[in-house]
Amino acid sequence: MLFEEKIKLLKAMRLLSQIPERQLVGLAEFLRPKELEPGAVVFQEGSTGMSLYFVSSGRIRISKSGAGGSTTDLALLGPGDFFGEMALIEEAERTASAVAYGSCLVFELFRGDLARWVKTNPAQAVQFFAELVHLQSFRLRRTSNELTLHSDLSNLLFEQAVPAAALLPKVLDLVLPRLHGVWSGAAYICPEGKPVQRVAVKGEAEFQAVPPKGSGGWLDASTFHLALGSVTKAAAHLVFYSRTPVAADEKDDVSRALTAVARLTSSAMELHRLSKP
Repeated sequence: MLFEEKIKLLKAMRLLSQIPERQLVGLAEFLRPKELEPGAVVFQEGSTGMSLYFVSSGRIRISKSGAGGSTTDLALLGPGDFFGEMALIEEAERTASAVAYGSCLVFELFRGDLARWVKTNPAQAVQFFAELVHLQSFRLRRTSNELTLHSDLSNLLFEQAVPAAALLPKVLDLVLPRLHGVWSGAAYICPEGKPVQRVAVKGEAEFQAVPPKGSGGWLDASTFHLALGSVTKAAAHLVFYSRTPVAADEKDDVSRALTAVARLTSSAMELHRLSKP
């Protein structure tokens, strides 16, 4: 990779966006590129951390082990994101694992190299750590919000054995205020042998009388579709619409949160179906 290309990539990273290019040149000398194959482990939970990583291309999955050998995905990071930053503060155990989700290119910055850069660029170092704290704070708020949402949603879904037509509007009422920005939502059910029914519309957006086709995902920069039920046949649909287009670097977070909503809601609907006489 040409040095000019490396500087261009660094300038695109949110953590470094406020640092002048002439100071980035000095920092770039310390960044070590690492090309990763799909499934390559960057670091394991419990290992000792000594470096921070910047994502240049591809995706990095951050996950944490749970009870009974289960694994919980915490984030899917893309270009411009960073991870492993606590290693810059102290040499401590990693609290999660980082694995390449497809082919990736990351830059590694060791704590000792950062200390050398700080000594020669004290003003820019203040900017660097201020932005680092800001982004860490945002991540903590977002994670706390998602955990609260999942807890409240679980209580709603598994304490109220009601049919989907009554349950889905309550799901929308719970989820929409927890999404960043102004969102609207619509819920549809697909009764066996009957036409699809739209059972709820929440917010200011207008929704079609029938849900989008397909198994779900981003329809455009503002609209996310969830198909609920089995892999082969949807029993219901949820459609979410943001008043403003969702930035590319935020789409993975929204997708992860709403996909978790779909899993919980689909499970609750199936339990209700099985409980009927």
